[in-house]
Amino acid sequence: LIVAIFLRVVVPTNEVHIVQSAKKTISYGKEHEAGNTYYKWPSWIPKIGIVSVTLPVSVFDRELKSYAGYDKGRVPFVVDIKAFFRITDSNLAAQRVSSFGELMEQLDGILQGAIRTILASVDIEEILEGRGKFGDM
Repeated sequence: LIVAIFLRVVVPTNEVHIVQSAKKTISYGKEHEAGNTYYKWPSWIPKIGIVSVTLPVSVFDRELKSYAGYDKGRVPFVVDIKAFFRITDSNLAAQRVSSFGELMEQLDGILQGAIRTILASVDIEEILEGRGKFGDM
């Protein structure tokens, strides 16, 4: 009973824990069908051991400072970028990444690719004049 008390996890309201056991995967957190508490049995215990991935459900940001970009004419410039993200399908996200740190690395790569695609398609003058347009893109 005392061991079970120490293994009980209450999920904070701004997180979701995706718990994988030997037979199924269940999401725990606010407004999830399974509730917001579970027991985190060590994964080395047969049949009842679990592995969990913790992901945020709130909006979080990624920032690229001093990113070296190029315009349509290959004119180099440096830009600071900030993008905001929110995970809509936590189960799908947990299948694709093993930790929140890995998710951040993947988002940085996606963000860099999107920036290259957007900025390399226009001239520097248009980039400087249309900041709002590029923010939406």
